[in-house]
Amino acid sequence: MTETEEKRLPYRRTWQELRDQAIERNDADPDGALNAPELIGAFKEAFRDFLLTCFSESIRLEIGTAWAPLEGLDGARLIAREKLRLLPSDTDQMDAPALARILHRELHSFTLPQKAFEACHGDLCDMALYPMLKPHDPTAAKTSWSDAL
Repeated sequence: MTETEEKRLPYRRTWQELRDQAIERNDADPDGALNAPELIGAFKEAFRDFLLTCFSESIRLEIGTAWAPLEGLDGARLIAREKLRLLPSDTDQMDAPALARILHRELHSFTLPQKAFEACHGDLCDMALYPMLKPHDPTAAKTSWSDAL
């Protein structure tokens, strides 16, 4: 399924919304110290949700159809159902943290689209969280942990 650019996820806006929601949920002060535990936790949570959202979009772009467009986290839920042989009623109740735990391996090896990487890169670098982003860098050469052995 080929998608035009305007039908893609608005990466920058999505990142900013997820970041702001996580900051609010964690009662973090966005103008406070960059190393504040609440702010670091909020950015980690926002990145997890952003990574999951981008992963879900990649599934939508790969296998979404007119009769099953796989909107929102539907793509991630579909993969979770296939992986664990769950019913739709089970995965429909899962929130982002639960989906991220189930899809940990898939998210770990997921490479962000370049524009998605650029959307969160500055914020994560400012928070000294670039190591968390690095495995998802679309410009980096990919090697598995077993290649290093």
